[in-house]
Amino acid sequence: MVVWSQELEFNEAFMKRLRALRDERDWTAEQMAIALGIPAANYRKYETRSMMPLYLLPRLAQIMDRDVEYLMTGRSSDRLRRSKKLITGTNG
Repeated sequence: MVVWSQELEFNEAFMKRLRALRDERDWTAEQMAIALGIPAANYRKYETRSMMPLYLLPRLAQIMDRDVEYLMTGRSSDRLRRSKKLITGTNG
């Protein structure tokens, strides 16, 4: 089943990004759960076996200073990069 395989690949990549973002902040799973306003057990499931509910993505993006596109694909939108350049005056 191609669709099933693609879904598994997506879920695994998402969970890996979620863990990497948490590790970048040097946070525990409990700290991330508190920031998201959810039980720690739920958050741990999102890193290991279950997809995070869509309603949490905007909050996660804000907490991690990333856009939702990055959370979903691993790539940030050009629109966000351009707006950050305008705000900060940087070139990168």
